[in-house]
Amino acid sequence: MLLVDVYLDKSRIQGIGVFAKNHIPRGTLVWKLDPNYDRRIPVETYERETGPIKAYLDRYSYPDRRDPNYIVFEADDARYMNHA
Repeated sequence: MLLVDVYLDKSRIQGIGVFAKNHIPRGTLVWKLDPNYDRRIPVETYERETGPIKAYLDRYSYPDRRDPNYIVFEADDARYMNHA
């Protein structure tokens, strides 16, 4: 879940990007996994998906760094951030 105010706009990097509405001081926490809004999906569930659902998860989810048996899907605009 994003912890700072953001907006979506065109991005030179990847179509749509998420941008901060205000300056974010160095060291500010900008995102935190919140199980009320962010979903951890078992990898085996993800691997069974096909078609549009699989394509959507491929684009907007990423591996859970804490547990490789899950991927993380974010319900807010954080899904537009570069997770590299």
